[in-house]
Amino acid sequence: MTTFWLILQWILMTAGLFCTLIGLLTVFYWLKPAKAPADPSNSINNVVSWWIGLTRPDILARTYQLLRNDVMDNIDP
Repeated sequence: MTTFWLILQWILMTAGLFCTLIGLLTVFYWLKPAKAPADPSNSINNVVSWWIGLTRPDILARTYQLLRNDVMDNIDP
């Protein structure tokens, strides 16, 4: 029975590490200065665009043709 709990603990720790690394990567890209022509001092735009992409994908689909297509349409010319 203890082997089961050790395996379960290892799986949960691995999943937690993966989620933590994704979060750290997200924060890194939020704080990274933007390249020209974007304003490098305005990192709030990074957070806002992330939030819009997360909560309102229909707005991004209106902006980017790639998001309107089926996945295979994006691969096949």
